Amino acid sequence: MSHEIAKLLLEHAETFLERTEAVKSAVSLGMPLNEIQDYLDWLDSVRARKPPATPRAPTKPPTRPANSGGADGGEK
Repeated sequence: MSHEIAKLLLEHAETFLERTEAVKSAVSLGMPLNEIQDYLDWLDSVRARKPPATPRAPTKPPTRPANSGGADGGEK
């Protein structure tokens, strides 16, 4: 059970500092360093294979032409 917790900590560590703390926690939970290294290598390879998320441009609401009428629906 403690190895599963250690793996979760390692998986959720994103920054260098977070990863360092996760490694320390994993060692304190009894996970051997070679397993930690293997798991981090595996995580890096899995994350590298993911295609980068394409940023979406904010969607704009449709615009009405200037002469399409107002709230009452009629032209002036």
